[in-house]
Amino acid sequence: MPLKVTLRPNEKILIGTAVVANGPTKAELVILNRVPVLRQKDILTEEQADTVTKKLYHVILNMYISPQNEKAFHRSYFSLVRKIIELPFDGAALDLIHEISQCVIAGDHYRALKVCRNLIESEEEILGHGQGSREPSAPAGSEPARGGSLGLHEGGVDAGRRPPASR
Repeated sequence: MPLKVTLRPNEKILIGTAVVANGPTKAELVILNRVPVLRQKDILTEEQADTVTKKLYHVILNMYISPQNEKAFHRSYFSLVRKIIELPFDGAALDLIHEISQCVIAGDHYRALKVCRNLIESEEEILGHGQGSREPSAPAGSEPARGGSLGLHEGGVDAGRRPPASR
């Protein structure tokens, strides 16, 4: 099923391995095959990943944009999940972690990113806007974000096509 995307003026979007920048007017695109698609607002750079849940989001993002390298991110993913479980989250947040893990196992990284945004919001509410879980360094085994203004992992920018998954 085609995906229709409306871009705001000057908005950037990742489509497959290409970063596309819109011009000064609104534009509509129709993506006919399955490839990673992320709007600029959904991309979190390594520098912006200043809490445990944001680091988790960044790792999942890299899994999504470079599926052929997904296993390289598993160590970081599970290390971060362990750290998150130790935080003072309520049952609803733990359910989000469970749902994220189910999505990752199923290969539905796009859905995992959507659920992880809810977990980031929960962390901010519970911990006073992230003060209790800020981490200055990247987790072991993670790779730095690159790719210009979108801050994408270099492997993701050069990645192949995304395997079929639901959106």
